[in-house]
Amino acid sequence: MKPIYEIDFPALSLKEKVDFITDLQENIEACLADKPIEVQRLADTLIFTRWWNSYKHIAPEEPTPEILGTAIELLWDFLEGKCGDREFGRFKKSFYEAARVAVFSFMDEDSLKKDPESEAFYQAHFSQWESESYNNFCIWLATMMQDIDRSDGYPLGWEDVGCVLYEDIAMNMIDFLDTVCLDDLDNFDGHPLAKLKRRERGIYRTSTFAQVIALLQQDLRTALSGTPLAELRERYRNEYLFSPEESAKISRCR
Repeated sequence: MKPIYEIDFPALSLKEKVDFITDLQENIEACLADKPIEVQRLADTLIFTRWWNSYKHIAPEEPTPEILGTAIELLWDFLEGKCGDREFGRFKKSFYEAARVAVFSFMDEDSLKKDPESEAFYQAHFSQWESESYNNFCIWLATMMQDIDRSDGYPLGWEDVGCVLYEDIAMNMIDFLDTVCLDDLDNFDGHPLAKLKRRERGIYRTSTFAQVIALLQQDLRTALSGTPLAELRERYRNEYLFSPEESAKISRCR
């Protein structure tokens, strides 16, 4: 089987496209499992950097959370060795705990009370959270940073990429940028899952979603290219999932 970054997504049958997205996390892990942890970390960072460059322009009526941009910059500092393990570990712990409280209301509130630094972090960056369109990206970025900080020798997981791609980019954003044509329902019995599957099929057929997949594949190839980190960091300041103008068309994602 071809590595996921070599598959021609637009040429796939509809069933193959559905399978591609269903198996995305496992297939990314498989194609990077034998690569150094530094390459895996870079791939995750490239993907989330591209996404952030577009996310920060969505939902003009909501505040853009600056802490998410700060987290992306710290990721790059960590990859380049400008941020030590201790500093990165402290940030990702506070970020993860504060994000969970902000996004999921009172979840993990007790953990904040037990950790003054996380509590202070929450008060500084999340206590007035009014950016609901960023909820998915925020929590999965925090989860990704938790994964990147692992040192147990196991390959990174890719649930963070899969969930942002499916839950937000596919199911919430494509409608703002492309026409989603729904096919006829086969044996429709009113079950909500049938409607969901129909919507998925429509989204996966759009040219906009095909471009989303192409850019994800490009980021995976770039991570494997051996390009110096400093060069990639500068380049990815201007790499987008959707242009700023397109992103501004995306209003409340909820």
